[in-house]
Amino acid sequence: MKRILVLVMVLGLVFGAIATADAKKKKKKKKKPVRVEEVIEVEYQGGNLGAATPAATGGACLVDPTMPFSCKSVTPTVPGMKYLKIEVLDVTGLNAGGFISQQDSDGDGLQDGYGEFCGAHADPITLELPNAPVGVSLYPGVCSDGSGPSIVTMGTIVATFSNLP
Repeated sequence: MKRILVLVMVLGLVFGAIATADAKKKKKKKKKPVRVEEVIEVEYQGGNLGAATPAATGGACLVDPTMPFSCKSVTPTVPGMKYLKIEVLDVTGLNAGGFISQQDSDGDGLQDGYGEFCGAHADPITLELPNAPVGVSLYPGVCSDGSGPSIVTMGTIVATFSNLP
């Protein structure tokens, strides 16, 4: 009788150890998504020529983007870039106002606009067309938020693309 009792206890311990090992294997932690960023800097000289309002131009570049006094195009090279932050660093140290747009995804003949900014776009923009070129038009005059003048001389547009907001 003692042998049977000892045998049952040993089998119970063995099966308990196997069940615990299987439970630990099943509880693998899910991997959290990793934020990937790509920072692209584009030099500019002067603002976009033409009507100094994105509503009049649909955010379109009126001058060849390779020339001075034109809007600039920025394209991410890393796949999966769905979000964008923009900052403009003018050599004067003052804010430069601008407009962010992307190609015409809705077919209305105008580039799709993501809105105006002054100096930087505070929140990440969710791109309608990930990994497609984004246009940044800088406009001299007054910042759209009324915070002051928009000075566009020369400087750098810093575009930070990311896969997560």
